[in-house]
Amino acid sequence: MQNPDPDPDLRRRAEDEARKRGRAAHLPEQDVRRLCHELEVHQVELELQNEALRELQDDMRISEEKYRDLYDFAPIGYITLDADGRIRETNLMAASLLGEPRAALTNQRFQYFLERESIRDFIAFRDRVLAAEGKETVVVRFRATREHVSAWVLVEGKAGEGQTFRAALIDITGRKLAEEALMRRTDDLIRLNVEVEAARNEAQLYLDIMTHDVRNANNVSGMYADLLIDLAEGDLKTYAEKLHESIGRSSEILRNVATIRRTQQESVGLVPVNLDAVIRTEIGTFPRASIRYQDAHIEVLADGLLSTVFNNLIGNAVKFGEPGVEINVRVEKGDGKVLVSVEDTGPGIPDEVKEKLFTRFERGKAHGRGEGLGLFIVRTLVERYGGEIRVDDRVPDRAEEGAAFRFTLRKA
Repeated sequence: MQNPDPDPDLRRRAEDEARKRGRAAHLPEQDVRRLCHELEVHQVELELQNEALRELQDDMRISEEKYRDLYDFAPIGYITLDADGRIRETNLMAASLLGEPRAALTNQRFQYFLERESIRDFIAFRDRVLAAEGKETVVVRFRATREHVSAWVLVEGKAGEGQTFRAALIDITGRKLAEEALMRRTDDLIRLNVEVEAARNEAQLYLDIMTHDVRNANNVSGMYADLLIDLAEGDLKTYAEKLHESIGRSSEILRNVATIRRTQQESVGLVPVNLDAVIRTEIGTFPRASIRYQDAHIEVLADGLLSTVFNNLIGNAVKFGEPGVEINVRVEKGDGKVLVSVEDTGPGIPDEVKEKLFTRFERGKAHGRGEGLGLFIVRTLVERYGGEIRVDDRVPDRAEEGAAFRFTLRKA
């Protein structure tokens, strides 16, 4: 089967191709058909390439539209400036920050929109960017909107004619306001700290007066009360004894205040302390009391205030116990700890009072037993030494047969 005659146009093109190749103008029919076929193949390939190019152009157009949308509607202001600071292009956010329509911004100087104190900062910033061809940051304030803006800038192009650079404008007004509020708050705290320090010094002055001058006055008053007790008789003697007792309570309050002051001012520096020596010394301060104690040769971690714990506990047992009260001090060694018990045969402490007995200024109401600061100081010191304290019935479930204060200390 013979091939159909080629298209006349293709035939002419084939003959032109043959002449370019230096062949005769009149070719055999077979060569003409072959050349026409080659041209048809090239034409199809060219059409496919054109189609691919059109698809690529469409993709580029879509990508450009997406980029333009991202640029225009970005939450950060983008702006392009020339070397003189004239505006070449802005997105919508940048126009909003500058306070004018985008179309009206072209060729305006960026410096025009800045507060007076920010213009010099921006010019220096621009010169650094153009000289270094790198990223720089500056914080400026706009004249119209008075927004704080931080600009991150990347140079585009080389130095010379047509040089431009781009800037990202980020509204940091909230951050600036927060920083200013923080600074004001810091100033307020500094002022308050000064006032608190002055108040603390004033309080220390009053405490010094209490613990020194009032104590001296109590000592003198106590001496006169002793003389009255010796000289007076009848009701006058009774009144003198009550006066002496009141002066004693006042002196005890001063001692408690001084102890609390030491616990708050002195750093916790625990050292090995001979527990037996401390207990024996404090028992010696109550010569008329009936106190049993078995030697406990052991050292614990404490400081010079450990004696206050025993003075308060033994003193309370003597003070609030009934006539003939017996006191037993026991020390039990455990694994790394020492359990100390101060037991008495006094009226005991009801359960509802036990829970708040160690709280500052709480006073137990039962059977005349009450503590303002003494047991609070005891708990503070025991916890200072890393231990715990509680109050139990001396005889389990029989509160009326006496109390037992038990606390732990750490072995040295």
